[in-house]
Amino acid sequence: MKKSIVLLFLIVCLPSWSLEWKLPVFTLKYEAAEGESEDPEDETLQPSSLRNTISLRVKEEVEEASFGLTLRGSMKDYYLQTGDYSYLDLEHDGSFHLGDAWKLGYALGMKGKDFPELDSQGLSKDTLSLKAGTNAAFSVVRGTTLEAGLAGRYELAENPLDSLQACILTAGFSTRLGEWLLGAHYRGAFRLPLGPSSGVGAGAYHTGSFALQWDPNR
Repeated sequence: MKKSIVLLFLIVCLPSWSLEWKLPVFTLKYEAAEGESEDPEDETLQPSSLRNTISLRVKEEVEEASFGLTLRGSMKDYYLQTGDYSYLDLEHDGSFHLGDAWKLGYALGMKGKDFPELDSQGLSKDTLSLKAGTNAAFSVVRGTTLEAGLAGRYELAENPLDSLQACILTAGFSTRLGEWLLGAHYRGAFRLPLGPSSGVGAGAYHTGSFALQWDPNR
């Protein structure tokens, strides 16, 4: 099943590759993380562990458009407890400039998560996540931009109790005032059970931020 979805995902991406491209840009990245760390999602301290992550991104551009394909694999090994896992993540994204004011984009992705150990009920903890999203940016006047995005994620678990769906909303505003750049952004993630057998409770997580940048070279 997973192999079939990967093949379908690649076929969907092929039409964008038929355009007249510039030379593609390849980015290969390796990352290693070890020790205790704070999880930025819920601000909890994570146990001692070692994570190895490698990713490959291909980005290609044509006039007024750009497309990217990212493949990422990661393995996490806990030193003092069970819960080791690995995942393979594939994402395709694109953006289009419509005139001088509008910029539209999209992202499609899938992520397979593999756990070598079973849960307390003796069932697999493996999951397959499918996600799709779109975003837009509008230049109100030169130097002032409004942004908004909407994405959906569906996490299909081998154990139906762990299946869930999530809706992610984003909004942003930025404006330039001389040498200063002022920005404000919001991100809201709303989680819901997926299917009648799901045991996941409903919940929401909100993040807001303000940024002020001074650039004397402007």
